[in-house]
Amino acid sequence: MLGPKLHCGGAIITDMHILTAGHCITFGVHFRDLAVYVGMHDRLDNSFVTLRVTNGVKHPQFTSNAVRDINDIAVLTLNKKLRFSDKVRPICLPSEDMDFHNLPLTVAGWGKTRQGALTSSRYLLETKVQIVDTERCRKSSIYRDNLVPDTMMCAYSLGKDACQGDSGGPLFSTNRKTHNKKWYQVGIVSWGIDCAMPDYPECGKPSDTVVSMRIVGGRRAAPHSHPWTVAILKNNRMHCGGAIITNKHVLSAGHCFKWDNFKTMQVLIGLDNLDNLNNVAHRNISDVVIHEGFTSTAVRDENDIAVATLNEPVEFGQTIVPICLPTPGQEFASRVGTIVGWGRMGVEKSSSKFLLKALLRILSDQECMESQLKQHLKPTMMCAFSKGKDGCQGDSGGPLLVFENSGRYVQAGVVSWGIGCADPRYPGVYTKVSNYIDWIRQHSKDAITCD
Repeated sequence: MLGPKLHCGGAIITDMHILTAGHCITFGVHFRDLAVYVGMHDRLDNSFVTLRVTNGVKHPQFTSNAVRDINDIAVLTLNKKLRFSDKVRPICLPSEDMDFHNLPLTVAGWGKTRQGALTSSRYLLETKVQIVDTERCRKSSIYRDNLVPDTMMCAYSLGKDACQGDSGGPLFSTNRKTHNKKWYQVGIVSWGIDCAMPDYPECGKPSDTVVSMRIVGGRRAAPHSHPWTVAILKNNRMHCGGAIITNKHVLSAGHCFKWDNFKTMQVLIGLDNLDNLNNVAHRNISDVVIHEGFTSTAVRDENDIAVATLNEPVEFGQTIVPICLPTPGQEFASRVGTIVGWGRMGVEKSSSKFLLKALLRILSDQECMESQLKQHLKPTMMCAFSKGKDGCQGDSGGPLLVFENSGRYVQAGVVSWGIGCADPRYPGVYTKVSNYIDWIRQHSKDAITCD
């Protein structure tokens, strides 16, 4: 667990160790951020044991690209020994000569029960899958280009699949060699495209991987998992990001419109892949209101916020959902934030074709002021940073999101400005949305939004 939020699954392999995926302690998440719940079935029942993690070691050859991680395996060390019981037991590790093909495998976890769901299951879920031959798995171009047969395996059953949040959880089975009396961990849930889709099996492996990509050090977002995020194009090129706040309004940055004619822009809503615009809503902008206090210097923009009105409303559905706004004055210091966008993957790099996300730690105002940006900062700004991960050019105007206990994301910030990309001396700077709630509502009236 990462705070109150389900982060990953895992399996007990000794009285001090948990086997999970390497990507579970990467991308802005440190092993010290995690709590391990042992003996849990019902997440609302408090009979389980909570332990801290004193060490987390991922495979030394763990690497990540836009779609998958290689050698995606990690061992977590607990802060105290487990007491085994009927509810808490270790799983066996298989020997090299054990064959699990043509056997029913079980995948278990509290992950989301369907693609696009915002909350995880209350109860531990399980489903049966079977190993899919590597050649069959590779019939999909995404798997063909990213599957490493030596360290990955595919498992699938139509309509049954591990889903987001089960990352790191076990894929397990009995084996004839021990007369089907012991459970063996065959794989670790690693990565896949969507949930339970034909020809897109979930890939678990004895040393594993995840859907991973960069907004500079981020990972590819599961398609439509952030359905409020929009791309603003100018002359058919990525210009800025934004977030749907009503069926007619997009929240973005003031600097995205200050020096450019919004009539030359187009907004793509319900988008994941810039090369696939099927079922994507295209809208023009009929009006833009930039905050009246917007000012700019060579280094920074102040009151960098704007509301753009679409020329026609959009219909909410599975791929188009408005983002929730925070309460006035709400603070997010020390929370984990998520940035999403199609922005450049580094200085002088091109935009991504797919929606990317990265996890960042939101700094307190004091931490922000201790950075080298001090003389340029104002109370209406907030900072967020994680080593090697940062919003980069092209993500301007996109949302900085925080997941709340209610199971919903709220927009804490608007990507505003920074110096370079992912430079530890200069955290990314965001417009504090909670300072502008009345202003935002004033300029997005008479439209449909979420409660």
